[in-house]
Amino acid sequence: MQPEQTVSEMALEVLERQAKALAERSGRPLKEALVEVLNTESGGLLSELAEGPHRSEKARRWQADLLNERFEQRLPQGVPG
Repeated sequence: MQPEQTVSEMALEVLERQAKALAERSGRPLKEALVEVLNTESGGLLSELAEGPHRSEKARRWQADLLNERFEQRLPQGVPG
């Protein structure tokens, strides 16, 4: 991940790495491997992330906000935050 990278760029980079690795392991063309990656649960989630409402946010900020949100969800109810 690069400091100024957007969420969309980060997700697409991960999908590309996964597809390249699959293509190298299987000997299939890259396009075929990408389709297979996109058809997995994690590939579908990354694709949604790349095209979703946060796609233009800077990846570092989005990740920090996401971590804060998850932390707040795990706090017991009634505990001041």
